[in-house]
Amino acid sequence: MGGSSYDRDVYSSSSSSSWGSSRSSSSSSRGSSSSFGASSYSASRFTSSSLDSSLNPNGKILESKTKSPIIVVLDVTGSNIDFARVVYDKLPMFYGQIEQKGYLKDFDISFCAVGDAYADKYPLQICDFAKGIELDSWLEKIVLEGGGGAFGEESYELAAYYLLKNLEFEKGARPIIFFIGDEKPYPTVNRSQAMDFGIEFFQDVEPFGELRKKVHDNVFILLNKACGSYFKDDITSCWEKLLAPEHVIKINEEKAIIDLMLGIISMVSSARTLDTYKIDMLDRGQTQARIKGVSESLKGLSTALVPVKVSGTITKTSSEKKSTQKGKRL
Repeated sequence: MGGSSYDRDVYSSSSSSSWGSSRSSSSSSRGSSSSFGASSYSASRFTSSSLDSSLNPNGKILESKTKSPIIVVLDVTGSNIDFARVVYDKLPMFYGQIEQKGYLKDFDISFCAVGDAYADKYPLQICDFAKGIELDSWLEKIVLEGGGGAFGEESYELAAYYLLKNLEFEKGARPIIFFIGDEKPYPTVNRSQAMDFGIEFFQDVEPFGELRKKVHDNVFILLNKACGSYFKDDITSCWEKLLAPEHVIKINEEKAIIDLMLGIISMVSSARTLDTYKIDMLDRGQTQARIKGVSESLKGLSTALVPVKVSGTITKTSSEKKSTQKGKRL
């Protein structure tokens, strides 16, 4: 099982899934155990301590030529640093399932890393869009700084503003953007920070609202428990005001992050309903407990995506928003 274009093992020290290789159906579980679910192998791949020039966002345009670009914005501050490792471990499975199950027909992926622009040395890192095994080399360049601020906020708004201004894609394409983190964004984009990264800044905008318009409302926050402890009401409500409430997806189990992203992709693309996606999870060896937890997290999105008859033969989902933005720089 897995993607034929992604020829390496899936590394998993403590996943509930026995599905382990992108080259065959044989299982391959390696690395020491981790309560978070990341393997020692992935930890050994993230060794960068200084910013690679190719990840420097200063003046960089992030461009995709595919119909379904995927952008994953990883919070690499201390409380979320292991998400990058878990994603790396399971990336062949993620990529392979999208291909094999037909969730998307033409896609590529970009990883971005975000920290705290008030405290960190590398608060914004941007990987080019890539496909297959090439994604490994991009992820491995990311500096897992492990810093962050002290006030319950990280610079997610700066990443959103970068994508608003510098993300370009083909006319008719439908990008999907995932933020993965556990804090709130800062309330406004800092002009000097934006300019430091070469991002055009002419007037204050609410970046998440404008970004939602640009990508047909396909912006999601995969929200982890604050510092891995519990979901804070103020953080959840902040994100629910910035995004459609059903696009705030709670991570009840860190190891399920890939299952959640695949579920969102499969439902947003209308390739699966939540019920048929459960069958896919069972097919790749997930436990009933994992399937139940993921289903609970995706229930709100599933309800919002139930087709609503508008008129005659036209159907739209209740969460779909009209947009005139076609992916050009704003």
